[in-house]
Amino acid sequence: MEKNNKDDILIKLKGLTKRFGSFYAVKNVDLDIKRGEIIGFLGPNGAGKSTTMKMMAYLLKPTAGEIWIRQNGKLEQLTVRNKDYLLDNIGFLIETPTFYGDMTPNQILSYFAKLKGYPRKNVKKRVSEIVEMFGMSDWKSKKVKTFSKGMRQKIGILAAIVHDPEIVVLDEPTTGLDPRARKDVRDFILKLKQMGKTIFLSSHLLYDVSEVADRVAIINQGKLIAFDTLENLELKSLKSVINFEIYNYLNQNLSNLLERLNKIILPLTGLKDKSKNKVEFNENSKVFEVDFNGVPENQLKIHNALFENKFDVLEFSVPKANLLENLFMDLTDNSNKEIQNEKDNYNIEKD
Repeated sequence: MEKNNKDDILIKLKGLTKRFGSFYAVKNVDLDIKRGEIIGFLGPNGAGKSTTMKMMAYLLKPTAGEIWIRQNGKLEQLTVRNKDYLLDNIGFLIETPTFYGDMTPNQILSYFAKLKGYPRKNVKKRVSEIVEMFGMSDWKSKKVKTFSKGMRQKIGILAAIVHDPEIVVLDEPTTGLDPRARKDVRDFILKLKQMGKTIFLSSHLLYDVSEVADRVAIINQGKLIAFDTLENLELKSLKSVINFEIYNYLNQNLSNLLERLNKIILPLTGLKDKSKNKVEFNENSKVFEVDFNGVPENQLKIHNALFENKFDVLEFSVPKANLLENLFMDLTDNSNKEIQNEKDNYNIEKD
């Protein structure tokens, strides 16, 4: 087994499946997590994200399939016999963390460090290091019941890394947080990567994932429907969005301006069906938007055409959040259709 795997693979899921009665929560998931990367694990609510992570933590036993984890330089299959040994190299935050309100971060983190086998004589130093590293030294002796939800979430992440694991698995770490707290947690995750950690991040908040992930895996109705970098998924889908801002657009007739833009841009989008595509103005963001095929050459052609036709362009971009949202919607819609067709065919054969 080891011979066929590269050294940079830290976790391998092979045909991972979880069935509850006749319902498949997760079905035949194959996935590799490589050293030093952040993987965003995406899917609608109920798609199988948390179930997958609970199997990785051995909180749920797979119905079928295998989980392989690298420990001491080799991949080993996770079983009930070796789970404590193999999972020592992973830090988990599964769902929303809950702590006793009268406990302090010092107490909580010391407890988890000892629980995960961190050398007892070094626990105090380790706890001080990580709270200082993430700017929380002033809070380490305060009671958790005085903390905001975002602060408790940070303590949950610290509890997952206090034993210094190589891999960190985070399930919905930004759900329910306000925008500032979400940004703090995203920055927190990027700092973990800078420390050399490998991160597997589950979320249904597409923007948060687009800001940090090296690769994204999308699961829908228990099936993995995509797994690649955003750039590669964009090229495969042949659909993306360009946003651009034009200086002094208010001094022009918007209808005439859109007509000019459509005439110049639409032949350059690379989309086969141009009849359903048009340049639109977003009243909320005050930018112009147009779909294109996601190919860099077409992006460059549109960019150059705007300048050649004397448009005063202030900003020109392909937002990652919009890209991921479009990819997510297209892939899950197509997946839903395929799954429904399978069900229909099964019912026909059954009848």
